[in-house]
Amino acid sequence: MKKLLFILLSWPLLQSCMPLPSGGYGNSSDTNSGNGSQYPSQQTPAPSGSGRSADPNISVEDIRLSGQYTVLYVSFINNNSARRDQSGRVVDDGSQEIAFHPSARLVGANGAREFRFVKAEGIPVEPQRKKTYAGTRTNFVVYFERLDPGIESFDLFECNDYDHLTCWNVYGLYVKNPSSAQVPTQQVPNQSPNYPSQTPSIPAPTNQPNTPTKKPKSGKVGEVDTTPQQQSTEPSSVLVVGIVRDAKTNRPISATIDFTVSGSNKKIDSTQSFASTGIYRMNLKQGQVYTYVAHAKGYLAANDFIDLSKSVVNNKLTKDILLNPIQVGDKITLKNIYFEVSKSDLLPASFAELNKLVSMMDENQNLEIRLEGHTDIVGDPEANQELSEERVINCKEYLIKKGISANRIQAVGYGSTKPIIKKGTDEERKVNRRVEFVILKL
Repeated sequence: MKKLLFILLSWPLLQSCMPLPSGGYGNSSDTNSGNGSQYPSQQTPAPSGSGRSADPNISVEDIRLSGQYTVLYVSFINNNSARRDQSGRVVDDGSQEIAFHPSARLVGANGAREFRFVKAEGIPVEPQRKKTYAGTRTNFVVYFERLDPGIESFDLFECNDYDHLTCWNVYGLYVKNPSSAQVPTQQVPNQSPNYPSQTPSIPAPTNQPNTPTKKPKSGKVGEVDTTPQQQSTEPSSVLVVGIVRDAKTNRPISATIDFTVSGSNKKIDSTQSFASTGIYRMNLKQGQVYTYVAHAKGYLAANDFIDLSKSVVNNKLTKDILLNPIQVGDKITLKNIYFEVSKSDLLPASFAELNKLVSMMDENQNLEIRLEGHTDIVGDPEANQELSEERVINCKEYLIKKGISANRIQAVGYGSTKPIIKKGTDEERKVNRRVEFVILKL
């Protein structure tokens, strides 16, 4: 009993002498989980919106915004186990190669905005690779272009079906990123893991309203006025002008251009270009990034973005738009259609591309199409056939929900039977995995 009492009274002292597990990120942080683990402390809650990973061994531990970058802090655990033969010899040590692909991008605003990969720390960029060992964790940092103000939910896309190595796709990421033009250059959770020394530098604030400014006061030159200067918070307006033209003939087109604030699904305004000149005009408030969709009868809809988050010379910006004509028999690839890896679930990042098709079909009421789904030649042919059919059916259902009659849409899956490239690397064969539509009637 006395021994038990002694142990209980001594336990806090014994705890204070025990080594604590170290957390955080480093440029090379493979560590054995049973010895010197660098797992983040379990008492540290996950940051807001850590997302849903395509690979269960991947987690986004934190997200930070700087003036220039969107920074993701990622962890990968090699959960493989070594395999031995009957004599006890190791036939597979459980090692796994990892790398990050430079074509990776962040997709926000339901696919209307993409942000390119910039650099990585702690993980090689393809074609270089890094070996990880069974039971180890690798922590690394990836930098992308900065999200537009207002885009708070986004996805990371790095791989497609049957791609090489580990797939770093993570869906439903979240970071606090207000739409106001007066936003901080960095958003940091209250609690987060320790970070590497390469955290992007944050510029010091430039507005210092309490700094004395030299200004004549009461007619006496040279006196310093210490009264804070009142600054208008109302953003100025920018005149956006341009010409809408036929991409083949260069002739002017009468088109409708719908504008949306990046990060919002709500259309804020529309304008029409003149049929005789193709000229359009639109006044937009400065301090925001805008996306738009231009559509006209007989043409493919086109979308792009206008960045007014920075100062514009003379409060005027020129943005010309080219539209591609369509005709019966044309086959068009839907370039930004995203599904769960090796599944048919349509992801929200596809909505902007499908909405362009909705706009085109609304503008051309007699238009009928055939959606065609294709997979790569890798994998089981029957499974590929089923996957392609389910994917185009989901695309068709999306169009129907947007008000397009089912009678105007056919859906066919071809699986791996019509590849564009039959040989080549995984990267070269990505073009095989596609959704297309064919103009049947116009």
